[in-house]
Amino acid sequence: MKKKKTQILGIILIILTALVTSLGQFAWKYSSNCSGSAKILLTVAGFAVFGVSGFLMIVSYRFGELSIIQPLLSIGFVFSLVLGKIFLHEEHSIFKYIGIAVILAGVFILARAGTKSAEEEVVEEIVEEIAEKVQFAEHKTADEGDE
Repeated sequence: MKKKKTQILGIILIILTALVTSLGQFAWKYSSNCSGSAKILLTVAGFAVFGVSGFLMIVSYRFGELSIIQPLLSIGFVFSLVLGKIFLHEEHSIFKYIGIAVILAGVFILARAGTKSAEEEVVEEIVEEIAEKVQFAEHKTADEGDE
């Protein structure tokens, strides 16, 4: 159970990393339309946010499997698309939305691959319980035979 919790923590941290990275990219994109101190402030903020996202990424690797954690960074494309649409009023084609749907499907599949289903856990518990009872019965039968 502990491994499942740490894997989920790794997944949460890498999704947070993707969001923070997208915010840094958004700050840089937004700064391209600014001038003076606003441009400098947004550029520096973008670098600071990237530093935070790098730290979060390293921490997420501690809690999750690389084969699951690393591909989940692609959810950052979803965050970037949403930020661009809402705040920069960017237009997107149907192909971008289809691509985002494929990314989300992949993220879902990867997240599910990293965790056991409730049914699998119940089956494991039942098998373990049966194995314990069989061992107890064998031990009891052996003790009765010694008498």
